Amino acid sequence: MEPSKAPEGSSSRFLNRVALVTGAGSGIGKATARRLVHEGASVAFLGRTRSKLEEASSDLPNDRILIIEASHEQPADVDQATSAINERFGRLDIVVNNAGVYTKGTIADLPPEEWRKGIEVNLIGPYLVTRAALPSLRRSGNGVIVNVSSTIGLKPIPEASSYCVAKAGLVMLTQATAVEEAQHGVRALAVCPGVVDTPIHQMPGASSGQTRQFLNDVGAAHLLGRVGTTDEIADLILFLASDASAWTTGAIIPIDGGISLT
Repeated sequence: MEPSKAPEGSSSRFLNRVALVTGAGSGIGKATARRLVHEGASVAFLGRTRSKLEEASSDLPNDRILIIEASHEQPADVDQATSAINERFGRLDIVVNNAGVYTKGTIADLPPEEWRKGIEVNLIGPYLVTRAALPSLRRSGNGVIVNVSSTIGLKPIPEASSYCVAKAGLVMLTQATAVEEAQHGVRALAVCPGVVDTPIHQMPGASSGQTRQFLNDVGAAHLLGRVGTTDEIADLILFLASDASAWTTGAIIPIDGGISLT
């Protein structure tokens, strides 16, 4: 099935292109997936919770939406997802590896199963999605992968060792993919956000006011004096996925309000 035209009044930057966004039920993934649809793409919203995916896409054109309830760190789920995308849309041009989990704890104290979970979700999952998507991305002739890493994948902080290590690995996965896949016409890039206002920062038992105060306090540590928004991250992801960045691959780009300079 060929993708249909973008809604009236929308940009057509991604017209006739098909994207897969992991973790599309909330946060950066939701903002990115919705923006891709508004700019002409057909999009597979992949995540663990169908109700969140359905809510994220409920007001979008049904003929350009595919809901995939799956765990991206499970090989069988990923293979089924890419098969479903090709069956529905006949192609895949863009992959946004966004899904992740923040695991708090030191190397000395974090139980091995929690460490392993962080690595599986934040690094093994993107590897599996990339691997499964590459045949389609190669056929596209214009395939691109954008991985969502983190500033703490570039510079670690205390009590986030599993997350830091996995996101650092995602940076290297991006560059390794860029080196291996350039000959096949596939680009790979990574964005490294600072602290962004997403549900990942909703602390267990904390009120919305307490979470807002936390984000305000953390925002003060960024040179620009605030945390980022999901739309700001989506802006950069869409630029990198577009033809405007066609001569860019392997780039690792902080988008962090300047916190990596502090």
